Amino acid sequence: MKAKVYWFDARAPPSYVEKGQRLFEEAGLAECFNKGDSVAIKAHCGDWNNTGYLRPNIVAGIVEMVKEYGGEPFVCDTTTLYWRTRITEQDLLKTAARNGYTEATLGCPFIVADGDIGLNDVKVDVDGNFFRSTYIARSIANADAMIALSHFKGHGMGSFGGAIKNLGIGCCSKRGKVVTHLMLHPTLGLGSWEFHPEKCVGKECPVYQRCTEDCPVDAFWLTEEKPYAHRDLEKCMGCIDCGMRRGCGVLVRPLGHEQIYPAAFADSARAVLNVLGEEHVGFINYAIDISPECDCAGHSDNWILPNLGIFASKDMVAIDKACLDMVDESPAVPNSRPFDEGKPGEPWMAGHEKFTNIHAVVISQWSQINAAVRVGCGSLDYELVEASPAPSLRFMMPKFRNHYPGYWDRRKFRLQSLRPDPSCYREPRMTVEELIKKP
Repeated sequence: MKAKVYWFDARAPPSYVEKGQRLFEEAGLAECFNKGDSVAIKAHCGDWNNTGYLRPNIVAGIVEMVKEYGGEPFVCDTTTLYWRTRITEQDLLKTAARNGYTEATLGCPFIVADGDIGLNDVKVDVDGNFFRSTYIARSIANADAMIALSHFKGHGMGSFGGAIKNLGIGCCSKRGKVVTHLMLHPTLGLGSWEFHPEKCVGKECPVYQRCTEDCPVDAFWLTEEKPYAHRDLEKCMGCIDCGMRRGCGVLVRPLGHEQIYPAAFADSARAVLNVLGEEHVGFINYAIDISPECDCAGHSDNWILPNLGIFASKDMVAIDKACLDMVDESPAVPNSRPFDEGKPGEPWMAGHEKFTNIHAVVISQWSQINAAVRVGCGSLDYELVEASPAPSLRFMMPKFRNHYPGYWDRRKFRLQSLRPDPSCYREPRMTVEELIKKP
């Protein structure tokens, strides 16, 4: 049987908030939980200075749906593995609040699911392609159900980010991210990378300070004399930070590994299904504001595609595949990453793969998908079902669902007149012709 993926296009009305709410109902996501169940709503709150993440009111709309159907929701994100503005619970909460993710705006608690420094987790077995177990954030593992809200966009390591990435990276603790990024894998980890300390230029490098300060266990450090760069793999905890600075040539990733890393997302995504149960997880992908990079970046580049709409399903492979298919059918937006000089595969053209060819290296957008199918995360065979609009007042503010706003404010405006003083007005001093002509 084909997996059903429900979809609304991007045109208004209704709003993206309402479309997500309607798709929650159309896709039967309320069936993922029972009344009184604790329901995690997994969202990405965006990094410091990022502007492309899902707007808080979009998430709040799904919070309202979970409440309406009897669930007890909380919105959550997890700490990052790399050393930026969401590395600890305290820093993540500050970043989330700056980006509008608070209990006041969401309508329920916003929590850091893996705790203070990202080690509050549960070890979960998985029969994966690359590992046998990983670590899932404890608050997610302890929930009765989860609704994954994913901003569908590009990703520098995954090629794209959608439902698979939201579970496979976003639901892992910091320790689980070490596993998923394969940084300490015996044959695929940092130990397999070429190390060229002679290429380090020391203090002449613009990110010299980062290399001297960012390894908290001193597994990578610089000295005053050549060769400046040093590392100790016995101390390395797999945080990936030194590996993210490979542009200088000191660390060189083996050719082909870039296709393996996104595939490993699928193993951890399968682990999330293992701990929660497939029947207790639902997915909504928002293919809007489609940036070339993840919302983990401290910026948001020009959108690479027109907004394509909102998708919902109970199958994470089917929903990501449906998004990818629609992405590739669309031409890219001018003056965006696909049009940059030297990009292979003509990614700006309709009918061509977009995410595969827009990053620093070619990363197949099918790596995640193929790996997820292999570990049983879902099906490639899907039916795209265009959702039906809800009645016009269905998702209005609750007090206005039975009566329009004027009904509630009659007494106030009968006591206090809205009419301005007639002396406010004068006869027009410009003609229509004068107003509309180009200066």
